Parts: sequence; structure tokens; C-alpha cells
Amino acid sequence: MSGLHDVNYTELTELQEKALPKILEGDDALIKAEPGKDKNATFVIPALAKIDAKKKVEETTTLILTPNSAESKQIDELIWAMGYHAQIECASIDLDGEEEQQKELLKDTPQVIVGNPGPLLAILQDLRYIFRHVDYLVIDEMDTLFSLNLVPKVNNILKRVISEHQTLIFTDTLTDEVQNFAENTLTDGIAIGFDPSKSKMLSKPPNVPGNLSQGYIYVPNRMKITTFMAHIEETPEERCVVFTASKRGTDRLYKTLRKHNFKATSIHEKLSEEKVAQRLANFTNGDIQFLLVADISAAALDIDNVAQVINYDVPSDPDEYRYRTDLVGSGKATRLVSLVSKQDRSDINRIEKELTQVPKELDLPKKVTQKLKERKKNQKKSGSKKQRNGNKKSRKSKKKSKDSGLELPRPSYDKLSGGKSGSSPKKDKKSGVIQMLKNLFS
Repeated sequence: MSGLHDVNYTELTELQEKALPKILEGDDALIKAEPGKDKNATFVIPALAKIDAKKKVEETTTLILTPNSAESKQIDELIWAMGYHAQIECASIDLDGEEEQQKELLKDTPQVIVGNPGPLLAILQDLRYIFRHVDYLVIDEMDTLFSLNLVPKVNNILKRVISEHQTLIFTDTLTDEVQNFAENTLTDGIAIGFDPSKSKMLSKPPNVPGNLSQGYIYVPNRMKITTFMAHIEETPEERCVVFTASKRGTDRLYKTLRKHNFKATSIHEKLSEEKVAQRLANFTNGDIQFLLVADISAAALDIDNVAQVINYDVPSDPDEYRYRTDLVGSGKATRLVSLVSKQDRSDINRIEKELTQVPKELDLPKKVTQKLKERKKNQKKSGSKKQRNGNKKSRKSKKKSKDSGLELPRPSYDKLSGGKSGSSPKKDKKSGVIQMLKNLFS
């Protein structure tokens, strides 16, 4: 506390209010933070608190990896200033230091080591050094470490930390590389400072509840909304979350539900946080029966005890399917139903392969079955009508040609040896002599 007073820390920043309680509880975390003193203090304060709480520390228990020498020195100075009264020692192993001098610093086993991956790894390999007592590890500016191609060196340093430890990863931007690294490095990690849709990105998807009734309905061609409406009419007055693949899908369903006097609201990623929170509150309070969701993972929804979840569009990711089952309350009356169109069949097959508890195929709602029968009857009627109309037209055309006295055009025989009359190619000698005489006297 004296050290915090020395550096004029009197109030927590917004980042520290979110992150410090979780860090002090010992959680692994991926934390969004911009470079600067605010971010540095967020991991330095818990580090010093951990060290100060121990009776005696004679080994290195805190390791901080940061990409450049300027940042390493700033963190070193902050630790020295905050930890002065507690006599906490720190060493900076950075790009600007002399190797032999830094080796001596490492041999003295300071309680905190701040290092740049390149020079630190070189010294560790040269001394064959292993961290056996580190219980607090910080990887700072993970996005920059990737851009500078320093992650392979970070991984080699991590192999030399053989003790159990809490790991914190700080990043300004969340790339796929950073997220994958965090998922592979953190143990039951949490995400802090990101938008709600990313809040559970590091948590493992839940198991499908054993008492959950789950099934799917094969939807006839061009009858998805009809099937959806028929299904919900068979399961009335239930709090229901409906997932679609796009905002356009939620808009169509919203209009259809309102037309049939159902209370519904929708949320999607383009809405502001305030509007999403308000609409979720309306749903959880019971004012709204149907919550339509597009472009938002079920992992980001802070709701539970839903009576029914409907996959209007089947998710392509089995983990997302698992998160959706987690929204459903316990009990035999609860269910998850997927509407499987022709395009969704590969997705439902993938889900069936990965889940231990496989969803069952459900019968079509009675209204849909009845409409299918009517459709087939209409198709038969229209087909036979067309055939009759076709026969009538052909008969009429024949009759018309006879009545008008017109004959159908005859085929031409110009190219045949018999000429247009189609006579035999053999010549009549008599007719040939008479014709010759006519030509002579004409």
C-alpha cells in the first residue's frame, strides 16, 4: 500500500476494476488492454501482492515476457517503485543489456524477472536454466509478439517453466493467432475486456444435459416457416429462444410471429450493448415469449431456464450446439429442436457424430402433414388438368384444319428420281416418242 501511495495510485481504472478481482482469485486470463502504465499496473499489483503474502521468497516466482526493451525497463521501474517498501527485487533481461551482466542477474534469482524473449532464451539455453518455482507468468502484448515472430521463442521459454503457475496474456487486438494461442496455453481461462460475444471464447463447451429432450424435424421443401409455426403452436406458452443464421432470418420470423399475435423480440451483433441488454431483460422478465437470435453465440447469452431452444438454422459447429443446450432449463419438459432443411443435413450429421447423446428424428407437426397431403392432391389435379387441356388443343387444331378446307402441306420430292409426282424412275417408251414428236412440230 505504501508503494501504491508512492506512485500516486489512489483509484482503480476501468480495466483494473474488471481484471484485478479475477487475477487475485488465481484465474488464467486473456485480457484486452492498450499499452501503457494502466495495463502494466494491472499485472504488477497482483504480482507484488502474491510475493508480499509469502513469508520468505528466495527464488524467482514471477516471470514477465514483453516484446521490446523500452517496455521491459518501464515494467522493471514500476516494480521497483511499487515494491520498494516490501524489498522486492526485479531484473530486466532485455535487448539493450550486456549478456554477461544479465547472466549474473539471473543467477542471483530475483523474485521477478522481466525479459524480452530473444535475449532471455539465449541466456536460459546457455545456463541450462529451469524455472522451478514460478507461480505467476505474464505474456505481455501478445499481438506484438506475433507480428515480430517472437512466439516460437516464447514457447521455448514456457517449456522451461516446470512449476504450476497462473498465466495471464495481455493483447491490444484479438487476432485468430492470439485466440488460438490463448486457448492452447491457458487452463480454464477467462476473457476480460472483450465484447460480450467473446466473453466465453476460452471456456470449454458444456456437456449436453442427460435429461434434455433433443430432436430434429426434416422440413419439406419450401415449408420451413410453416413447420416452425406449426411446431410452436403445438408447444404453446413456453419461453423460447430461436437461433437463425442471419438478421434477415430473424426479421422474417419476427414479422410472422407478430402477425399471429406472439410476443417476440430479436437481437443481433449490429445492435448496441444497451439495446441488447434491454431486450434480454424483457425476455428474462417474462414480458416476451420468443427471443430471436442472429450472429451471436449462445455462449455470450446470460440467460438460463429456457423451456425450449429452436435451431431454425442448424449450427455448423458442434460446440455452438452444445452451448445452446446449456441455455435450456432442467426437467423433462425442456427441449431443443432443430429444423433440418435439405441444406442443413450435413450439419446435423456432423453434430450426431460428435455428441454422445444423439438427437432423435421427430414427426412432422400435424398441420404440416395435412398441408403436404393437400399439396400432393393439388399437384395431381393440376397435372391431369394440363393433360386434358393438351389433348383438347390437339383435337381442336385437327378439327379446325378440316373445317376450313385447308390441307396440310405435302412433303417435297424434288430430289427423288420420280420428280414431284413421285412416279417410277423407269421411262415409258411410248410417252417418250409422243413427247419427242410434239417438240419437233411445236
